[in-house]
Amino acid sequence: MHIDQFEVIIDRYLAGQASPEEKAFITTWLHTRPADAEPLAAERQQALQHTLWRSVALQTVDKPTTGKPGLLRQLVQRRTWLPYAAAVAVLVTGSIVVYHGMVKKAAPTYQLISALPGKAKTIQLPDSSTVHLFPGATVAVPDNFNREERMLKATGRVFFEVKHDTAKPFYVQSGELRTRVLGTSFEVYASDSLHQSVIVRTGRVGVQYGQQRLAQLTPGKRLRFDAQQNKLLIDQVNAGMLCEWWNNGMVFHQAPLYEVMQTLTNWYNVPIRMTNTKWMTEPVTIRIKDQDLSAALTLLSQTLGFHYKKENGQVLIY
Repeated sequence: MHIDQFEVIIDRYLAGQASPEEKAFITTWLHTRPADAEPLAAERQQALQHTLWRSVALQTVDKPTTGKPGLLRQLVQRRTWLPYAAAVAVLVTGSIVVYHGMVKKAAPTYQLISALPGKAKTIQLPDSSTVHLFPGATVAVPDNFNREERMLKATGRVFFEVKHDTAKPFYVQSGELRTRVLGTSFEVYASDSLHQSVIVRTGRVGVQYGQQRLAQLTPGKRLRFDAQQNKLLIDQVNAGMLCEWWNNGMVFHQAPLYEVMQTLTNWYNVPIRMTNTKWMTEPVTIRIKDQDLSAALTLLSQTLGFHYKKENGQVLIY
């Protein structure tokens, strides 16, 4: 699960709006004591600590009406309460959860819209903007969208055709990357939490990473940002070909092979794993349209020189 999807569930959970399935997911997650944590801002830690400890306490209170020892007493007797304490400590001191404005105002409720692997999806937002989701992509739309501002979250590869409104700028948050427009068409793509890109089809787009302003982009410009190395690259591309994959197929221009393979994984709904790291960052310029996975892989292997095989329902690149 991507960080933004996880954040939406945590927001709903802490606001008391989580579904039974989401509550079950969080309960299981607390047991696992996740290690994939990112540090929280210090000012958010105290508020989260209070809320999360209270949440855990509510899940572990004694219930004498059942005729059996409550979960809290069972945990104490078996000394299994430590995973809960550790999980809360992880959330408070190094969680991936960022609970925006929890103290000042109630968190908005998000509608999570996803395109299943192997199937693209197009939706219209309340402001009449259009969103095209690449297979496997997700957008989270808050219930207060288009009231005072237009801001949503996105994961994966998403193309936006934004209705112009100077009074309400349009924001897309993808991980720490934030894209701001008034009315334009552009694509955001987060292949993971560290590698992200923005391509402008029409109009002008402002991009920042956290508090760092990266660039103002004009039509045909592509921004690629590697957060791990703090590396920024802006180049000129054929945005019409690259972005409109629902018409043109998958077009790649100097894209690293790991990004291409992730795209193929989502498009064909078949896991692809690279066992030889030397191919990971090999640049690829290619167009794949109306081809099945075998044909696409054969074309890529002939172009770059790697080998592949199908094994146990997945593809191995070596």
